Amino acid sequence: MSAWRRRAIECLPDFKKEFEDPEASIYSVFMHLLPGTVVAHQTNDIIQLKRVYDFAEWCFNQKSKDLWNAAGVSFYEHLGDRMETLQAMHTWVKRDIYLEIRGLLEQRLDDVTMKELDGRYGIRK
Repeated sequence: MSAWRRRAIECLPDFKKEFEDPEASIYSVFMHLLPGTVVAHQTNDIIQLKRVYDFAEWCFNQKSKDLWNAAGVSFYEHLGDRMETLQAMHTWVKRDIYLEIRGLLEQRLDDVTMKELDGRYGIRK
């Protein structure tokens, strides 16, 4: 079993069967992670939030384009879609990753929201 599958199962053990399916892609894993991430923010489930964000960061830092790209376009980019994840992004997403994904967020968020988010990361434009 690949390293990303093992890590995904650790993050969301309830989806073990789905993640073990050879047809499951890293992109589909992140689609499962997003709703759970919103719930974890709503319930302040720090343990689950740490698992999810650590998994996303691990994928983002891999050499495999499939992994870092999936983390960017199937997870980080969508954190701006919900207030729960948007408001907590600066707490869970490291600044260096934010700088890398900022362009993806910029395509989805309005200028006012981007300015507020940049401010949370200490970026003045």
